[in-house]
Amino acid sequence: MSVLEELAERGRRGLRAAEAATRSMAALHVLDTLGCVVAGASHPLAAQLDRFVSQTGDTGELCTPALAGAYSLRTAVLVESVLAHVDEYDALHPAAAVVPSAVVIPAALAVADREGLPGRAVIDAVITGYEVVVEAGLRFGGPKLYGNAWWPTAVFGALGSAAAAANLLRLDDEETLAALGLAAAGLGGLLSADELAAGHYLLAGRAAANGVEAAYLARAGGRAGRTLLDEPAAAALGASAAPPSPEGRSHLGDCVFKAYPCARPLHAGLEALDALAGRGVPIRTARRVEILLPSALLRFVTADRAPSGPTEAAASAAFAVAAWLHGSAADVAFFRGSLPDDTPEVVLGHAPELDPHLPDQWGARVIADLADGRQVEQEIAGAGRDTARSTPTEAVTAKFRRQTGTDLDDPDWERWIAQCLSLDTVSDVRGLRHALCRLAERQYPHSNGKESP
Repeated sequence: MSVLEELAERGRRGLRAAEAATRSMAALHVLDTLGCVVAGASHPLAAQLDRFVSQTGDTGELCTPALAGAYSLRTAVLVESVLAHVDEYDALHPAAAVVPSAVVIPAALAVADREGLPGRAVIDAVITGYEVVVEAGLRFGGPKLYGNAWWPTAVFGALGSAAAAANLLRLDDEETLAALGLAAAGLGGLLSADELAAGHYLLAGRAAANGVEAAYLARAGGRAGRTLLDEPAAAALGASAAPPSPEGRSHLGDCVFKAYPCARPLHAGLEALDALAGRGVPIRTARRVEILLPSALLRFVTADRAPSGPTEAAASAAFAVAAWLHGSAADVAFFRGSLPDDTPEVVLGHAPELDPHLPDQWGARVIADLADGRQVEQEIAGAGRDTARSTPTEAVTAKFRRQTGTDLDDPDWERWIAQCLSLDTVSDVRGLRHALCRLAERQYPHSNGKESP
């Protein structure tokens, strides 16, 4: 079997094996991702996207909580995918180094909306899409691709959205393989060497939208090669696909909900600060904080104290440390402002001893110089607090409320949250999405004068 054939079969097997707990976890991922989309709608990049789609005259039948108005399928998927990831708060699979939530969930919801499908179909699609995109990331080395300037989500994201859309469109095995082949034909996505900016986040949106289009083209009879992830991918990525990963556990179960809205390599550093504080170390008096990371993870984080915008701030160790020191490590708004004047010196460095643990563990070692002259050190082998297995529904729901600015006193939002958590029983995804669009518009009125349908 070719790698594409193995990925298609992995998606089918993963769905057949999914138990009730996995399906409930998929609904929780939908809730978490949509919270990121709604919060992303107030990000500066959202205003740029709004101007862009207004200039192109894009119109269609789909509403989105990201923008007011109604748009084409491609635009709805692209915009929601971009804004799901723009605050670096969306769920990911650390070992595969992909953010499946950002590419799979906007695609699944938009296609289900367009096709008039129920929530159960979305859950099926999410499970299938996660299996495919995570498996691809695992087999091609995950974080190690960073060292060769490839962003794994951009490289493989279209495979996940194509698999999800193929499931929703009820494509047969040959058509699904064609959809994956069509998606694989356009794989790519260079990791920026200076600033992330809009270019980086658009890669996720384009991957999600391209995968959806690949599935629709396959339904219309389009075909592509089956071996694109064999010799061609090996030549482009510098490595052949590893053998299939062991079966028996859903890849969705190993995805994590992020505890902080910043680049994932920095999370272990923030957990190290937590550990130091837990030891009674007066870490808030630090004059200098050094965060040492595995080499591959240094590729897309900085210590910039004056980033050009919030997307760059989310990748800055200086902002992450400052957010922690100010008790705002979970607040997306902190990363959209200016760095406080009292932020200590923050530097990044390499911890060679952590390199062998990739891709399974994204660790960090923190060395801090305190105001009293002492130097303290803490190593975290791998950020673990945000694993899906240890994050209860209540914590993700609380995160959603923070993201959307809602509280327990709003019955409309509470009803919507309850419906989303019970997505398997929702008969009409279109109604659920439209309700979210109305609630998001009420919470964050858009300035473009367009009304959601």
